Amino acid sequence: MLSAVIMLTYRNIVAVVDKIFLIWQILFPLVYIFVAGYAYSSLINEDEIVIGGKTIHYNVFLAVGMIGFNVMNSSTVAGSIIWNDKRNGMLQQVLVMPYSKIQYISSTLLTIIIMGLASAAIIIIAGLPIIAGTITIDLTSTLYLIYALIMGSIFFGSIAIIISTRIKSNEGFTVIINSIFLFFAFASSAFYPPNGLPESMQYAFYLNPLTYIADITREGLFSAIDTFTNIKVLVLGIISGITFLIATLSMYKMRI
Repeated sequence: MLSAVIMLTYRNIVAVVDKIFLIWQILFPLVYIFVAGYAYSSLINEDEIVIGGKTIHYNVFLAVGMIGFNVMNSSTVAGSIIWNDKRNGMLQQVLVMPYSKIQYISSTLLTIIIMGLASAAIIIIAGLPIIAGTITIDLTSTLYLIYALIMGSIFFGSIAIIISTRIKSNEGFTVIINSIFLFFAFASSAFYPPNGLPESMQYAFYLNPLTYIADITREGLFSAIDTFTNIKVLVLGIISGITFLIATLSMYKMRI
């Protein structure tokens, strides 16, 4: 089974994923970090963002938050792979070969996990001029970062898969996935901290899995792990697992 998943993942990366999209996935967060990060820093009090007892500049806060945002953005690939395979008749060909639907969906999620990990590494390396001296990269922070990226990829990738199995047009898929992900993006702590927001909006933030991804990543890299962090880890794992099961059932029920 593992070899089949690896072969399908290789197919996705080499033959299915659009290369221009990959370049955009790298350039967009870097432009946002260096342009919006510095531009918005002038509007935010430097003492307002405190994580684990550390006062964090907004551009540092944003640079780490973009890791989680990019994982969500990369997850649209999961739905695009399935949609394009359906449209081109490739899905039928793959499934009549010695590949099962669970192997297909696993390879799709593994594809975006690899993309998420790669983009996170690029963001951290390119953002070193901003975040150097602020973040801590050790075994603990790395494990929390990897966990957040994998669970985030599974959750958002599963959402994209569910939508792609239900929608019959590429335009419909694009509109719905972009609308949903836009809400996830701006009702989360990826771009700004929830402190100071109305209480109702803070509740919305903590119903949003992207907030958990961004917070776990930040608290790991800023050495601010506490009991609440581990609660977020547990909640994110449960939500991602449930969403994956729903995506799997949707895939099995889908008419090819």
